[in-house]
Amino acid sequence: MNYLRERAGFLIIGFIGLAIIAFVVSDALRSSSPFLQDSRSKVGTVAGENISYQEFNKRVEQNLNAIKEQSGGVVAPQMASYANEQTWQQMVQEIVFKKQVAKTGVGCGAEELFDMVQGKNPDPQIRRIFTNPQTGEFDPKSVLTFLHNKDKDPNTQKQWNEFEKGLQLSRSTQKYMGLITGAMYTTSLEMNQANVNNTKTASIKYLTLNYASVADASVKVSDDDIEKYYNENKYKYKQKEDQRTFEYVVINVTPSKEDTLASQKDIEKIAADFKASTNDSLFYAVNADTKMPLTYMKKGQLSAVLDSNLYNASVGTVYGPYFEDGAYKVAKLLGVKNMPDSVKARHILIGAQKGGLTPMGIATADSLKKMIQSGKAKFADLAKTHSDDPGSGSKGGELGFFSRGMMVPQFEDAVFNGKPGDIKIVQTQFGTHLIEIEDQKNTSKAVKIAVVDRVFSPSQNSRQTSFAKANNFLASVNNAKSFSEAVEKAGLTKRISDNIGANAAEVTGLGNSREVVRWAFRAKQNDVSEVFDVSDKYVVAHLIQIREKGYVPLEYVKSEIEVAVRQAKKAEQLAEKAKTAMNGASSIDAVAAKLGTPVQVADGLTFNNPVINGVGQELNLMGSVFGSTAGKLGKVVKGDHGVFVYMVQNFGTPAPIADVKAMRNNLEMMQKQIASQGTMDALQDKANIKDNRAKFY
Repeated sequence: MNYLRERAGFLIIGFIGLAIIAFVVSDALRSSSPFLQDSRSKVGTVAGENISYQEFNKRVEQNLNAIKEQSGGVVAPQMASYANEQTWQQMVQEIVFKKQVAKTGVGCGAEELFDMVQGKNPDPQIRRIFTNPQTGEFDPKSVLTFLHNKDKDPNTQKQWNEFEKGLQLSRSTQKYMGLITGAMYTTSLEMNQANVNNTKTASIKYLTLNYASVADASVKVSDDDIEKYYNENKYKYKQKEDQRTFEYVVINVTPSKEDTLASQKDIEKIAADFKASTNDSLFYAVNADTKMPLTYMKKGQLSAVLDSNLYNASVGTVYGPYFEDGAYKVAKLLGVKNMPDSVKARHILIGAQKGGLTPMGIATADSLKKMIQSGKAKFADLAKTHSDDPGSGSKGGELGFFSRGMMVPQFEDAVFNGKPGDIKIVQTQFGTHLIEIEDQKNTSKAVKIAVVDRVFSPSQNSRQTSFAKANNFLASVNNAKSFSEAVEKAGLTKRISDNIGANAAEVTGLGNSREVVRWAFRAKQNDVSEVFDVSDKYVVAHLIQIREKGYVPLEYVKSEIEVAVRQAKKAEQLAEKAKTAMNGASSIDAVAAKLGTPVQVADGLTFNNPVINGVGQELNLMGSVFGSTAGKLGKVVKGDHGVFVYMVQNFGTPAPIADVKAMRNNLEMMQKQIASQGTMDALQDKANIKDNRAKFY
């Protein structure tokens, strides 16, 4: 106490000093927080323009909602990853083209925008948004009504302004790409050459000196050889994104004997209750772990155990419990009826974007149905003008014959449970369908079986046991060497995830393992991860290699290059051997006799399909073949699978061009597509894109 009293003044001064420092520091942090937050909230940068997390995430949610509408409200983790990637590509392209069209002076002015919204040829997006759900037709009056009222709500006004900017950018981009693709033209020479490449055939005799015939140990590859190859082929080792390679172990959560007994007792009680059930569909919906639509199925479509035990049973028969596919199950026969094997039908789809998932979709389909039944319109004509299914709409809605399993369940039930001539209205995740059943084939017995399952899952005690095993493994690991030693000691299997990207949704074979990927991009080389809980398994990983965007260091591809250099040296040896055998030989059979190698024959080869049956793709060989003269030994060719000696027996005459105009159009379309993609790739390469999504997702 005396010590405290004597020094109280100093202590108080010290505390005041610390408080002042803390105040100053916190105020400085607050004042600089916009800068710190800005750096932390950037999802990426494209051509010097930042993409904020808030803006990006909002767009991701919009795309996810669109996917949910199309898939009935269920979105798998993989689809969330797809929405993320789709949004990124959209925003990258928007920024890249916005800057590019500004440089070139290509634009979309106020008069053109007015025409796109209110003119005689409205933009497709305007047509889609302002389609009358009752008639399925574009309603220009609804556009004017909306424009008149939008100013009453600031949020609506703001959203519309953003939408119009998007329309202008879209039109400007179309013009820009139109300038590029419009320059694509196919000359008569190019068209004739393309026809020759497609239809001129070659028949050849050839022999192969396989690379495997030379022992690896006999070919010496030095470090200088490897470095020289790397420098000459450096372009092959340039990557567009950061990548990581890590090794990992999986400790599976396995059920104990007690878990097995508990699951057996559970399924036995379910079996007894299922036998006594009077509402089988409800019982199935409440108790089954795996829920599938209850449909009629034929013999051979059921599992083997149900085929043999329930197909010929009486309705109400219960089979089980039995164990199948990792679950205890009990099955009950609910119904028997005659069903067709295949059905011919046509449909009109009112898509989700036109209200097909709402009661409005049903109302629209019902009005079309009445028009058909009254004779005022034909089904085929309405399908061509009203269907949102581009594949069948242009064909009058025709889907042809199809069997079970080819359509979504609701659609399938409607056509297989109806009869020819029926016109039905059904809603699926794609929208509302107006369906006409045209024909049915091969009617025979089908059964409806409900299978109530209990997935055989481990208890909490079993999980804790496996988690403890994973933690014990982790505790024994310090570095790469100890990781390998711990794997061997624990009797585990080491796996490798090679060159995974920062935005990968999962590690192959691990299911929803995004957190493992995120760890790999936060860790330092040789770091060992914490224990990850991935479904019914625990994972511990060790980061082996970090590959940054750009040229891959030689040390990382040294073994890969060594293989390529060794093959090149083998090719030189075998090529010299082949050339020696060709000296003084007038036929390929004479060369084969010297080399002790059989002669093979390949017919019907074309330049555009450089594949030889039994060998594979050989670009160098095909290029040499179609530059040769028939009846003469060709040059020695170093291929992908070996060294080749060949002789062209004959060339087939190219077929005449059946439709010059159609062929020119097809070739020009291909050129335009290549030009469009090439332009996009080139602009993105120059945009200095920095992708930070892995920090947020």
